[in-house]
Amino acid sequence: MRRFSLLFWISSGLFTLHQIVEKWWSIPYVHAYLDDVLAPSIVLGLALFFFQCVFPGDPSYSHPRNFLIIFVIWYSILFEVIFPAIDTRHYADIWDILAYSLGTWIFHKWGNEPLKDDIG
Repeated sequence: MRRFSLLFWISSGLFTLHQIVEKWWSIPYVHAYLDDVLAPSIVLGLALFFFQCVFPGDPSYSHPRNFLIIFVIWYSILFEVIFPAIDTRHYADIWDILAYSLGTWIFHKWGNEPLKDDIG
């Protein structure tokens, strides 16, 4: 049975590559927003894995839409309101919310998959 979607692995690989490359070379908009677009596929992919392990009797489980909407709201409040208010290393950027939303939509379309057999 496959536990993580191809989108999860692509997002994780791009995120890791970006963290390495940005130490020496940075494209401003890529540096500012790529991680915010990739994060939902990684975080929601890990959550999907967790829920599929916790509820193994339901191989068709995928995150419902309201879960994804709550994720965007929660992530936006956490990273764009709370962290900037308590730590000067963080700053609020309204465009990050659009990036979280885009990343969540991408996850919804291509990563929010029920369990599948690798054979057949």
